[in-house]
Amino acid sequence: MGSDCIALGALAAELDSALKGARTDKIVQPEADEIRLFFRAAGRNLCLVVSCNAGAPRMHFTSSRKQNPAGAPSFCMLLRKYLSSSVAEKVFLFEKDRIIGIKFSARTEMKDDAVFYLFTEIMNRYSNIVFTDENLVILDAVKHLPPEDNNSHIVLRGVRYRPPQQNKPFYGDADEFRAVLDGFSGGDLHRALLNGVSGLTGVSVGELLHAAGVPSDCEKPLSEAEKERVCAIAAEFADIVHSPRYSPCISDGKDVLPFPYSTSGTTQPFPTISEAYDALYTAADAAVRLKARLKTVTTAVKRLIARTEKNIAIDRDRLAECEKMEEYRIKGELIVSNIYRISKGDRSVVCDNYYTGEKVEIALDERLSPSKNSAAYFAKYAKLKRTKEFTEKKLQDDLALLSYAESIQEEIAALTPDSSTAPVERELERLGAIRAKATKGKVRLEKAEPPLEYEIEGFRVLAGKNNLQNDELTFRTATGGDVWLHAKNRHGAHVIIQTRGKKPSDSVVATAAEIAASGAGAPVEVDYTERRFVKRRPGGHPGQVIYTDFKTLLATPDPHPELRIKAK
Repeated sequence: MGSDCIALGALAAELDSALKGARTDKIVQPEADEIRLFFRAAGRNLCLVVSCNAGAPRMHFTSSRKQNPAGAPSFCMLLRKYLSSSVAEKVFLFEKDRIIGIKFSARTEMKDDAVFYLFTEIMNRYSNIVFTDENLVILDAVKHLPPEDNNSHIVLRGVRYRPPQQNKPFYGDADEFRAVLDGFSGGDLHRALLNGVSGLTGVSVGELLHAAGVPSDCEKPLSEAEKERVCAIAAEFADIVHSPRYSPCISDGKDVLPFPYSTSGTTQPFPTISEAYDALYTAADAAVRLKARLKTVTTAVKRLIARTEKNIAIDRDRLAECEKMEEYRIKGELIVSNIYRISKGDRSVVCDNYYTGEKVEIALDERLSPSKNSAAYFAKYAKLKRTKEFTEKKLQDDLALLSYAESIQEEIAALTPDSSTAPVERELERLGAIRAKATKGKVRLEKAEPPLEYEIEGFRVLAGKNNLQNDELTFRTATGGDVWLHAKNRHGAHVIIQTRGKKPSDSVVATAAEIAASGAGAPVEVDYTERRFVKRRPGGHPGQVIYTDFKTLLATPDPHPELRIKAK
């Protein structure tokens, strides 16, 4: 998904028309690399997304919404300081490159008139958002770029903003573009233009030549007529919004184009190019960010599982060593029984084991007296006994932690682009698997995500989406007489049938069981009982329970979306 200056030029012209004279109403930063500016323009509210995310850099209007962080980042606070109530004067393509600039007129704290610029570099992994004053001195940026060898593109506070150095002429400069054509002596014209001018992708170069009726491979230099046709199409592309060709679309679900190219496959038309960018990049951004968010939590839970499995192996090895403790106790007793036969300095004693009736040789420490040798064996026995008791408890805790970590892994696998990773992150933070995010200033608590809600034959049925929600649902929402369901010996949702004193029919229970089994790939057994018979597992983690007085039925997995009640 790469945009060139044809599409971005059209986008800048469209945004300029919509935003000219619009007043900045609100500024938020829902992501580290994404700004959202809310404008009041001609009696309507507009939300402009400005993102330098490497996987989906973009600028367009949107109706989508995102959860804002608990504390506003410093870059967002800076924009609020200078741009609150400012007026957008102009949106333009900066320096004939893939950079869209917005010029703002504002008032300083001293009520003086001021001008500021917000530049968005739409260059895939080199994308950035830069905020400058009227002299293009950088006030701040999302990504800071220090000086490097052979790199004039420096992005630091206090430095004058300059775009990345461009050594090729812009395709929209008629004279320079004509000079490139004049210098072509034959061969691969497509490559010559791609390498000789800036502002065009390979697909656009191909469309340019196709529209001009000039082949990509030419055995000889272009004729004057061919040069004229190519230059005319290039000029049309440079001002595409006023061309009869202009018809924004998405091509093959992966590119935004100002009009359907001849090489385009399936195209989806849109009234504006901003709407095309919104349709394509909002979904792409959600997928990219979910993948990025999941990378952290997935790696963390994998490390947690590996560490816990290692601890379980150590626990079991230690318990195997503790099996010798009875041998030490018996040897201590035998030394006491045969103490009259032992002298200090003896290295061993052979005596009858009255437990087995066999002869046994017991090693002795020649430096110790017989009684101290006996005490040493009893001390080893007592130590291993304590170790066994501690390790058995630790093994149970580690097994419970492993089960819990595996349930978090299943939660992560079930997340969708619209899902929040906050519950998973909170679970991992509680376990110490990831660090809690530091926030400055006043922290706004994030609104808890509601459970899935169903209406089944007049009964309200609730299903948890994660371990924390399962715990909340079972022990805070449900009452003692409600019916509680869970897939047998599997990680999954706690499902509650709120009875309100009525007994649900078998069909209601069966449908709720299908919802409880929806995470399974095949029919599974589902246990159900009254909520009052469900208890938290002692020393367990959120969502881990023990229950009694239950019945079991076989349920086919079915999430029953048709019975869902949509959240308000």
